[in-house]
Amino acid sequence: MSASLSYRPDIDGLRAVSVVVVMLFHLGVTTMSGGFVGVDVFFVISGFLITSIIAREIDAGTFTFAAFYERRIRRIYPALIVVLLATFAGALLVTMPRDFVAFTRTLIAAPLFAANFMFLGGEGYFDPASTTKPLLHIWSLGVEEQFYIVFPWLLMWAARRGGTWRTKFVAGVVAGSMLVSVIGGLFDWRNAYFLLPTRFFELGIGALVALARPRLGRGLRGLLGVAGLAAIAVSCLVFDEATVFPGWAALVPCLGAAGVIFGEGGPVARLLAWRPIVYVGRISYPMYLWHWPPIVFVLAVTGRPIEPATAVVLFALTVALSAATYHLIETPLRSRRWLATRGRLFAGAGIASAMVAGLGIAGFVGKGWPDRLSAEEAALARVATERTSLETLCPHGRRDMGKDLPPCFLGDRTRERLDFAVLGDSHARALAGEISAAATDEGLKGIYLGRVACSPLTGIERTGDSTRRCGEHLAWALERIRTLDPPTVVLIGRWGGLAGETAVAHERRDPVIWAEGGRIVPRGEVPAAIGRGFAATLDALAGRRVVVLGAIPEPGYDVPMVRAAALRFGRTPPPDPSRADHQAKQAGARAWMAPALAGRANVRVVDPADVLCASGVCAAMAHGAPLYVDDNHPSRVGGGLVAKALAPALK
Repeated sequence: MSASLSYRPDIDGLRAVSVVVVMLFHLGVTTMSGGFVGVDVFFVISGFLITSIIAREIDAGTFTFAAFYERRIRRIYPALIVVLLATFAGALLVTMPRDFVAFTRTLIAAPLFAANFMFLGGEGYFDPASTTKPLLHIWSLGVEEQFYIVFPWLLMWAARRGGTWRTKFVAGVVAGSMLVSVIGGLFDWRNAYFLLPTRFFELGIGALVALARPRLGRGLRGLLGVAGLAAIAVSCLVFDEATVFPGWAALVPCLGAAGVIFGEGGPVARLLAWRPIVYVGRISYPMYLWHWPPIVFVLAVTGRPIEPATAVVLFALTVALSAATYHLIETPLRSRRWLATRGRLFAGAGIASAMVAGLGIAGFVGKGWPDRLSAEEAALARVATERTSLETLCPHGRRDMGKDLPPCFLGDRTRERLDFAVLGDSHARALAGEISAAATDEGLKGIYLGRVACSPLTGIERTGDSTRRCGEHLAWALERIRTLDPPTVVLIGRWGGLAGETAVAHERRDPVIWAEGGRIVPRGEVPAAIGRGFAATLDALAGRRVVVLGAIPEPGYDVPMVRAAALRFGRTPPPDPSRADHQAKQAGARAWMAPALAGRANVRVVDPADVLCASGVCAAMAHGAPLYVDDNHPSRVGGGLVAKALAPALK
């Protein structure tokens, strides 16, 4: 039977729980490692409420798409437009051109509820770069509004079949979406996080509750409410960024939310109906919109994880802004005191959308408006967008397979003999051009055989993005080495991040999932598996001199961006880490690397810390120039220092 449309304060209370756990997660509260599931609870609530309304109106013969979308616009657009405009102003003030250009792309898509598509193809929702995206959280609005576009048509079509067919049909679609989501999780398809087909089942669970909710006794309702709230709590406390999500794991918070909805009249419902909690629930939508951009801006300016005192201030600021938005913007529009007619509302929404998108287009075309910076700020910010020296030497794009391109020779290209090969990941790509310059000075010739995101590990590789094709690339590169027969091979990698260690640049890191021999490697076994892959590569290079470049010291923040922002706002940038800090962060990498290196007389390790941390402090700047283009990749200046230290080992 369809759900009653009578107001339930406990559902507003559940909204409050959802938004608070999301905020605590984003503010870096470590005990709330799974707080991101608050969005999933939101989806269930939304599916329940929207289906309750649509199904009741369809059954009564009063449903119209015009009225439905008018309600959606009055509910969603006012706060969204205000937050988008405010975020644009904040980004213009705080962010540097590189990040501002990325922001404008999302700003263009946001009023069209297509922002989730802007985040496809990246590393994922939890990767460190997420904290440079002020509108990352808007992905969920895209999913929700796309659901609103599709679902009413499905219900209208299913209603014509009569009987219980509508509920069975929705259950079938939910099951199909769940299957797609699970398959996406098995293959570590990170785009699954942002797309409606893999999220439909979450909104659909709420829809099923609305369509087929049975009559339950008071005791059972109370038990379901308690179990549901407990499931949400467990998700928040136990899940983390390593949890394959969505997929099976998403059922825990989603079924928990359904249980709380079933628990009408029980003890959990009475708790959630407490007036202060209900008020937070009523302003939960603007709270969700407002909470993330200030966090991104604070991180951009400070380059440090958010301190507890700062988190409290940001939380209070979000509540204040949300209350003002709810009372001064949302309520007048929803009560029709403003834009009372449907025509005026649609026209106003169209104008507002065009204005926001126009600002985004202007910022994108203006390449982030670098003229708003001082000359010194602009010089720092430009380093973040500098092309690697390799790109001037060879036509190697980030996604190109080396076997499909002309050979990329380094150093003295006039020599017939090949002296060395460079094999590695994005750190190899960042350093290859500077290694070429150093090799030229030494009269040596080399070849670049690296590939972004592909560590030189045999038999083990990252799962997910099939375009990496790391195993295929490494096999080709090793065959090229056998064919060309360079006496020396240089192995370069971001060794410290391979086993999923926490990145120092931000409060979290998207964990890498590894596969070996066709099976996913359990987290506890990853270091040993990486060590085996590293040893297998060394075995394949037996009979040659192998130079392993140790881990590049990482400053712990996006150097050019944070330094430019610190200069702009008169702040002290984060301190440079000590060499002891660097060594401590690389302890895990040394542990899996040591057994692979043991007893190999043909292998030499060159530690870049000998150059970059010579004074005992791992410098992020040298003579006013950033040594990094972000939080870990060397700039041309930094790469030049490392290459000079590496050059003697190439002879």
